[in-house]
Amino acid sequence: MLCLVVNADAPEPEGHDQEVTVRLALTVTEEVTYEFTSEVRLPAYIANNPSALHGYLAENEELWLDDLDPVSGVTINERSLDDVELTLAA
Repeated sequence: MLCLVVNADAPEPEGHDQEVTVRLALTVTEEVTYEFTSEVRLPAYIANNPSALHGYLAENEELWLDDLDPVSGVTINERSLDDVELTLAA
């Protein structure tokens, strides 16, 4: 394991303006919203009860999940960098 200690408040040393390429392992979490349409078969009593519709579709994702295109219709609401580690190249 490689451990680097960095003082973020320290001034940059003179003459050390060179850049290096490093390999990183990053963990990123995103909260996204997808907007899409789907045609599904529902029991009639669910179709006539808007308050039950959400719960039914949440329990039966297989009815609509194939229609969710992860590339189009997406809005990223929040993104955070959760973890980053310097990795060694083989």
